[in-house]
Amino acid sequence: MKTRTVRSLINFSLCAAVLIAFAIPCAAVERPFKLQGTTVVLGNPFDPAGAQMQGEGTATHLGNWTNSGVVFFDASSGPPFPALVVIHFSAANGDQLDTILVGYTDLSAVSTGTYYITGGGGRFTGASGKGVFTAQNNPDGTLSYNAEGTINY
Repeated sequence: MKTRTVRSLINFSLCAAVLIAFAIPCAAVERPFKLQGTTVVLGNPFDPAGAQMQGEGTATHLGNWTNSGVVFFDASSGPPFPALVVIHFSAANGDQLDTILVGYTDLSAVSTGTYYITGGGGRFTGASGKGVFTAQNNPDGTLSYNAEGTINY
């Protein structure tokens, strides 16, 4: 009986070790993240409903991407005006990444702040991360922006 209990304990320990070995590669890993792109804002971001946006660019881990989202500027204070942007990125392979940008935009339409990764789809399901972003107006009316920080997936 004692030998059987010891053997069961050894088998249980080996099974647990194998499961842990397979789980470790699946754990989220913090990685550097850089993004650049261009977006067109469709509407007035000072409107309480915000303004739709659509864009494209490249990023580490995403490759080529397109995005859609909503931009909100708060005219009740400022300048600089508080800004909130909710963005949904789609990679060329269909993986998706969701972010929220929180920051400020000044009278020259330069925006700065922090991005937060809030999840996504495909390999980015459950993703997280954060970093800094900057955006500025282009002569053609689009916005160019860059982000740099981390992503965990």
